[in-house]
Amino acid sequence: MVTRTFLMALALGCAPESPETTTPGPGSSSSTSSTPEPSTPTPTTTDVPYEAAFYPADRVQSPLSDFVVDGLHAIAALGEGRQEDVFAKVGASSTVSRNTLYCFADDPIDLGAHTELTTALETFLDGDAAGATPFDRVTLAAISGRTAGWAIDGPFQDELAAINPRFSLVHYGTNDMGMGATYHSALHPFYDNLDALVQISIDNGTIPVLFGISPRLDNAAANEWVSTYNAAIRGLAQRWQIPFIDLYLATEHLDGQGMSGDGLHLEGFSDGACLLTAEGLEHGYNIRNLIALEALDRMYRTVLLDDGALDDAIGVPGSGGPDDPWQIGTLPFSHGDDTSASPWSEVDVWDCDDADESGPEVYYELEIAEATGVRAVVVDPGDPDIDIHLLDATGACVDRAHQLLEVDLEPGVWRFALDSWTDGDGVPHSGEYQLVVVEM
Repeated sequence: MVTRTFLMALALGCAPESPETTTPGPGSSSSTSSTPEPSTPTPTTTDVPYEAAFYPADRVQSPLSDFVVDGLHAIAALGEGRQEDVFAKVGASSTVSRNTLYCFADDPIDLGAHTELTTALETFLDGDAAGATPFDRVTLAAISGRTAGWAIDGPFQDELAAINPRFSLVHYGTNDMGMGATYHSALHPFYDNLDALVQISIDNGTIPVLFGISPRLDNAAANEWVSTYNAAIRGLAQRWQIPFIDLYLATEHLDGQGMSGDGLHLEGFSDGACLLTAEGLEHGYNIRNLIALEALDRMYRTVLLDDGALDDAIGVPGSGGPDDPWQIGTLPFSHGDDTSASPWSEVDVWDCDDADESGPEVYYELEIAEATGVRAVVVDPGDPDIDIHLLDATGACVDRAHQLLEVDLEPGVWRFALDSWTDGDGVPHSGEYQLVVVEM
């Protein structure tokens, strides 16, 4: 099983001859190296060295920097013989819909002002996905109503074996939201399952491209969690340094956010969902097809043509320490780190709780200009047990949670301390985690 540490080493040109083979549980990356992986907090405009990219929340397509592109080539190197002009479709009802990608193979096409996408479109139209094009292939890895957990239980592997693709377009989350007693409890197994799906794809030498989810206009309570799920998906892509597409952001400007009357699915232009004209792009499925084709074009240029990076590296402020915390510049915010690699262990017991938190910590800082409701979620798959503590400007702990903290913050500077719980035997449960912070 290929680990992220091995991929990072390949990108840096210093990997061993064969990947690490420890087998993690779902959602774990099982790094066997003691060297901390590059962290990826909020961007600045300063020059930065060659390092992992931060994925800003204001971009539909995540950045393809030098580091990301080298990582994609490292994944491709793990799957020699994959069909370079074939992609797998992986998902649920949005993927199954005839309005999604199918129309590029058999319906009227008009790229409108996006003629730069012609070569990539023609390249993948020439791909042989078991007798069909990748666009109109009836995939084994998508059924309406299914979840990421269903896909990793065989269907995704079956599709990879059937068409031998270089890329996979993965779109899960909407149905996964309903797989728990609460939207919060459903988030953690979804993250684990999506992480496992990414792992399967990479082990196959197939580069995964993750899509965020659409609004839930059918359910107000669910809709309040869409930004959290999207931030978690973006954060997972950022951890692996693989492409992410923000479907929500891409359709946000449309009337009704591009959703159909059921409030759950996108709607398409009646003349055709692959008409990427100004009129066509007033509809949700047309936008989805555009951003999917743009992502394929970006893969075509960086992976197949090897044209190099398409985006500049982004600077990152802070180091995660108590005197130099990672800066949460804007919300939503996603960041993955590893407390076991932290040199800071400043607090054993916080003044807002009596739990033994004597393991290492990582610190974040958020400055807000007006009163804001904030949701902070920590996802820590496997053995790590990372708790979240809210600190005021004086450093005093004012609130604490195991995984979920929902608070109304007054204007000012606030800090989050991510601390490793320690069990009765004195063993700190430190390790990797994903922090998501969004406005409520």
